[in-house]
Amino acid sequence: MAARQHTQFAYRAQKEMGVWDAPPTSAALALDKPASEVRALKYSPNGKYLAWAIAAEVRVMDAQTQAVVATIARAGVLDVRFSPKGTYVVTWERFSKPADGEASPNLSIWDAKTGALCGAFVHKSFGEDAIQWTDDEKYCAKLVAGEVRFYAPEALDQPALVLRVDGMSSFSVSPGRSPSVAVFVPERGSKPALLRMYTVGSFTRPTANKTFFKAENVEFYWHRLGTNLLVLTQTDV
Repeated sequence: MAARQHTQFAYRAQKEMGVWDAPPTSAALALDKPASEVRALKYSPNGKYLAWAIAAEVRVMDAQTQAVVATIARAGVLDVRFSPKGTYVVTWERFSKPADGEASPNLSIWDAKTGALCGAFVHKSFGEDAIQWTDDEKYCAKLVAGEVRFYAPEALDQPALVLRVDGMSSFSVSPGRSPSVAVFVPERGSKPALLRMYTVGSFTRPTANKTFFKAENVEFYWHRLGTNLLVLTQTDV
């Protein structure tokens, strides 16, 4: 009989955080108490790492050994995410722009093992779709001024691929070994909404194209292998 997979869960409260082994052990793990409020707490998708943000820094812990593998000296982080394989940590701070200057980058990508900064961007808000990854971590993508820009994590200073669709308001990268990207253009006046799908890296011709009315917002739901896409459209009334 195969060994039972180790299960663990973590929680955060206003002034504390904790990590527990799940049944049959059901035991709290010994961790150093955070020096300040824990603002974000997140496991990597594969469960290998656990990251948390406090006022002055972000820590990345090996979930099995409870050893801190990286400390990121970044103050003011409000959210933490991982890339699909847990290779990279994404942090976000509140957007601010001085009256007499340009906004400082507030969305950063770090090496999870070393805490080294890979690159940073300016991003006003943060959610699940702020930075999207292909499952193999070959690319991460973000929406910038009507373009989906795909970056190689080791070269975040300039995009490796760019997909431009006029009027695009949102996009979604599929899971799976051969990733696709779906883009959405909302309805404007007498023009219907537009949904297009492309193979990542091949943007000459879409693989699917659909127009419809009464659609100003969209939610994307991919099959876990990326072979099918369900879209839910909405309109304000």
